[in-house]
Amino acid sequence: MSKPDQSDKISEPFFLLLAAVVVFTLLSVTNTSFSIGGFTAKPVNTIYDVAASGRVEKAPVTGPLLDSVFLASRGVKLETAKDKTAISEYGSDTLGGLIRFYLALDQLRAGKKKAVRVAYFGDSMVEGDLVTQDLRKCLQDTFGGEGVGFMPVTSIVAGFRQTIIHSYSTNWTDHFLTTPAGCKNCGPGLTGHTFQPATGGTVAESDTLAQAVGGSWVSYTAVNRPRLDRFPQVRMFYGKGEGAVVSCNGRNYRMEGNQTVNTLTLASQPVKKIKASFAAGSPQYVYGFSMDSDTGVFVDNFAMRGNSGLPLATWPVDVLRGLDEQLNYDLIILHFGVNVVSSRQKSYDWYSAGMTNVINNFRKAFPNASFLIIGAADKGWRGPDGYTTDPAIPILLQAQRQMAQNTGCAFWSLFDAMGGTGSMVQWVKGDTVYANKDYTHFNHRGARRVADLLFHELMREYNVYHQSAQKI
Repeated sequence: MSKPDQSDKISEPFFLLLAAVVVFTLLSVTNTSFSIGGFTAKPVNTIYDVAASGRVEKAPVTGPLLDSVFLASRGVKLETAKDKTAISEYGSDTLGGLIRFYLALDQLRAGKKKAVRVAYFGDSMVEGDLVTQDLRKCLQDTFGGEGVGFMPVTSIVAGFRQTIIHSYSTNWTDHFLTTPAGCKNCGPGLTGHTFQPATGGTVAESDTLAQAVGGSWVSYTAVNRPRLDRFPQVRMFYGKGEGAVVSCNGRNYRMEGNQTVNTLTLASQPVKKIKASFAAGSPQYVYGFSMDSDTGVFVDNFAMRGNSGLPLATWPVDVLRGLDEQLNYDLIILHFGVNVVSSRQKSYDWYSAGMTNVINNFRKAFPNASFLIIGAADKGWRGPDGYTTDPAIPILLQAQRQMAQNTGCAFWSLFDAMGGTGSMVQWVKGDTVYANKDYTHFNHRGARRVADLLFHELMREYNVYHQSAQKI
């Protein structure tokens, strides 16, 4: 028996390497995936990767914008999510993910921007200013600002909210986004509502008093809390003027303007309370009020009980854009999902597709804002052995994360931040109670904990953003 030829063994690695190059080159040209033993690999493009690395090495960085491809070529990643509790960045361009928001914070700190504004859209999980009131406080304590932000005219949780004293007459007509008839020549505002004062009322004037009598009214009073104990300035937002008069704190203002969204400043100096009364001879639509300071960070609560988030795709872009032109949002947060959770649900592809439409619609309305999707919180489900995580939650979270990836949004899994599987049970039954016995909703203490977790992750990513910039 002859001995093996040693030259064959020496040549084997060369031929293996050559075969690998041929295989990967073919895959690069065809840009297809392949499967081995049930494992499917992603499409690869070795040729493009090599060529691209040469191009981005010479790509310039203009101003403060950080190109994620440029950073990647230097071993710097904008996404620093080392575990499931961190925010994941899925932006694919220089202003993807949360970078617009972080740039706005930088400009605020440098005195180049007066205000940074956050719109927090959610369901009953944030109703009554839950979560947002504590997130607002954290951001204002860090970056400055005072005021409760945007307020609706009427609210079913006015008595529950602790950050403002809110009352109103009973003769308002509330056109909600899910109301089939809606209102003519208007669309839902940021709260999902458009408010119409009663037709009628008269304007009374004297040397010391000016007020609308007999019409609809709304009143807001500041509370005795830091940064909430006064209204630095008060603005009202309304549709095309029909000649109505609003009386506020002894002065009359005519509601004029032919823009989709018009603004009246009702108080330019700090006040403790305002009462706005309306005298309208024809239908007049009001979107809401805003109480805030001239500079700082503001977080607006837009809670919609029972909402899945999907109806937001029907909101008219012109109304939203008109409000954005007045308020200038830098971050849009979408926190929905609990209202579509069902233990029998096996797929949420339909939900992901629907919310993708919402995001695409909102990007047209808020072109300068970053977007953050908050994945669903844990939700209790009563099984044979007691309460545990609803089996639909992981399926929903997968769809929400995919939705963020497809639309270039940032994503934060509240479920994982809470502690993952079974965490809602612990939040209900633990030594410190953070949630109600419906195993779904947070109490005030739990909402504060969620806000602290979110603020921590936002600031951690903000610091990573600066560290990445310093490495350029």
